[in-house]
Amino acid sequence: MYLAQRFAQIFGAIYLVVGIVGFIPVPPLLVPADFPVIGPLEGFVLGLFAVNWLHSVVHLAIGAAGLASYRSPAAARSYSIGIGVLYLLLFLIGLILPTVFGLVPLNGADNILHLVSGAVALAIGLASSAAGATRAPA
Repeated sequence: MYLAQRFAQIFGAIYLVVGIVGFIPVPPLLVPADFPVIGPLEGFVLGLFAVNWLHSVVHLAIGAAGLASYRSPAAARSYSIGIGVLYLLLFLIGLILPTVFGLVPLNGADNILHLVSGAVALAIGLASSAAGATRAPA
């Protein structure tokens, strides 16, 4: 399996689980009273990453796309590059608009995760040739 394929498979599986976990209600103590995002199922995954229902739906979509693309080297490469660009943009947006107009919460932990995930995804995508010449360790 090529590196971009392995990335899409693992990243997709993780984000699918994170999306599901985001729908599990959290104790009210984990949600600050001044939490600026409106909507049901808002809280913090692992007590660290701010989420709401829309954020969880996006995580499910990202996870499903990763699992759908990992079988093809070209699709996995496109997924890796796309996720890299998207997450680096989310990092910048999170610095400027921490609630993205009240739709999706992006706190400091989210921003750091988006920066690291985006950089890794983009590096893997760009390191993989279109034909998928970069093999992942077995």
